[in-house]
Amino acid sequence: MSSEAGDDDQSDVPLFDAERREKLLSGHPVREGDYTLPTPMMQRTYALVRELVWARRTGTVFYASPRMGKTRCALAIRDLLRQEFPNVYVTLLSTRPSGRPTTAHMLRLILEAETHALSRRPDADQLFGNAIADIRVKAARIGARQYVLLIDEMQLLNDLDLQQLVCFHNQLELQDLRMTAISFAQPEILHRRTSLLASNARQIIGRFLSNTLQFDGCASEDDFGVLLRSYDQASEYPEGSGITYTQFFFPEAFRAGFRLEASRRAIWEALRSAGGGDASQGVPMEHICLTIDDLLLSLRRDDCPNFRLSSDDIGAAVSASQLKSFSDVLS
Repeated sequence: MSSEAGDDDQSDVPLFDAERREKLLSGHPVREGDYTLPTPMMQRTYALVRELVWARRTGTVFYASPRMGKTRCALAIRDLLRQEFPNVYVTLLSTRPSGRPTTAHMLRLILEAETHALSRRPDADQLFGNAIADIRVKAARIGARQYVLLIDEMQLLNDLDLQQLVCFHNQLELQDLRMTAISFAQPEILHRRTSLLASNARQIIGRFLSNTLQFDGCASEDDFGVLLRSYDQASEYPEGSGITYTQFFFPEAFRAGFRLEASRRAIWEALRSAGGGDASQGVPMEHICLTIDDLLLSLRRDDCPNFRLSSDDIGAAVSASQLKSFSDVLS
């Protein structure tokens, strides 16, 4: 699919060349696989979260299949909340299953998320006291009366972990620190919620599972176009340079008008085909990023004023992302 210059004023495009690119390539976020762009899915999720935090509510879980971008979204939400709500203390907790149910496990996870020196203590009562004291002190430093706990992979917590989390929540409330819990999980959390309802564990559901919302990957071609526009316009490396990711990898083509967004339909259709065409949760963000990363990295040496993405280029990048293999396993 040919590229189009659109309405961009090319006279304003910063000068950049392939030689400088190769010198800076080793530290590029695309090469390191360490970057987050403001996707429409992330923006929609944050809009919901910020309202929950503003209203001081709790009990929301976003669920999705693996590789939809939940962890990246949780990281972005943590950073956005810290910027927008400087008087709210925020913790991002990444869970793991315990070898056997223990009252200490949940508390240890909280202390580890806070890099607490005594997180390995074996005594659950001491861990509980340490966790409460640590959060209260850190909240007091910034004048916070609200605590936001972001939980990633919530489905890995067992019933005892959730019971301890209720006790932790209640104790903070007694000490005048309002807790808002926002969780991310895989779809099995819905079955967990059903089993908790059957066992009448209403405190757990009321605190942490009262509202379940599906977290989509990239759900439409329009959303995908916005994502590509982020590579073209809303990204930057090196910092302060004004050079976008697309421009970094294709400086000559970019100056001549090349933009990834112009190929959105061809790339989107290839991704949807590899994913089996199931639109229920969209295309996994991990495979989208791997596809774009491959296009940028593998084709950078082909940069020239008349560069364009071919169907073979796109097919090879989608194949390299292993989306088809992943979709076959899930199906």
